Amino acid sequence: MSASRFRVVVGLCAAVGWTGPILAQERILEQDGIAIELEELLSEKGTFRLEFGTTIVSSRQDGISGLYESIQTGTGEFVSLPVELGVTDRQSDTFLATLGLRYGLTASSEVYSRLTLRHDEARFVDTATGQTDTLSDSALQSLVVGANYRFQDEGAGPGLIGFADVAVLENTAARGTDLASGTSGTLGLTAYRVLDPLVLSVTAGYRASFARDTGADRVDPGDIFFINPSIGFAVNNEVTLTGGIGLNFVGDDRVNGTGRDTGRTDAELQFGLAYAWDKNTTLRADARTEVLGDRSFTAGITVTRKFDKK
Repeated sequence: MSASRFRVVVGLCAAVGWTGPILAQERILEQDGIAIELEELLSEKGTFRLEFGTTIVSSRQDGISGLYESIQTGTGEFVSLPVELGVTDRQSDTFLATLGLRYGLTASSEVYSRLTLRHDEARFVDTATGQTDTLSDSALQSLVVGANYRFQDEGAGPGLIGFADVAVLENTAARGTDLASGTSGTLGLTAYRVLDPLVLSVTAGYRASFARDTGADRVDPGDIFFINPSIGFAVNNEVTLTGGIGLNFVGDDRVNGTGRDTGRTDAELQFGLAYAWDKNTTLRADARTEVLGDRSFTAGITVTRKFDKK
């Protein structure tokens, strides 16, 4: 197995975001050293993958109308955070801790779950009265279950992997915890092409958010259509650099059946670094900064550990 095959694997996994729908690596020993054999793009049948990630999001939003803020934590992955009702300027630092588990169900499919905990430090200024307020809050934010399925291997055409998930539990309260079920879900597709040492990929999908009760109000957050083209460059057998853009087309939010805005388009630049620690452990660090839409900066690190089948 050549070293170039190793670079392809790391590049492919990094280019779509380690926490997204594509995950694959297996180290093997060779005469000339260690390399990674590309056997599958999904978790091998009967193999578990455990993920732990931490994310910090610093944002500033002007004139909030008390709806939902959607934070993109990975390719095709979102966390919906409720915010306070009222016309305010809001600055916040949000800390997210995520624990995920993936299992290779068949040679072409895997199932996964993802649990997210949240801690918020937010500052508000009421634009009408000038009154200030602060919020410090921690809660279970969401429990998501989903599946990935490989429709087509890369060959004459690009490789295609589809993914779908639903929020089994989602916190709908701006303060404290008020869990609801089935309030959001995501459906998408990733296409990729390997041009060693480059990996080109694009992920597109739709995130649906359904109406939920938040105290005295019934809020229906806007749905999101997202497109994430990216490129990965394998520096060597262990390190891959990634870059891309994220485009989110967000529908209008509604409160008690009345529209509160006209929808918006958000765009962000994405940068990352992937490192193969050993044959079963990978590390990824990434950062995202808004260039269109709300002013925010997101940074995170994720550790993935594979447990081979016996």
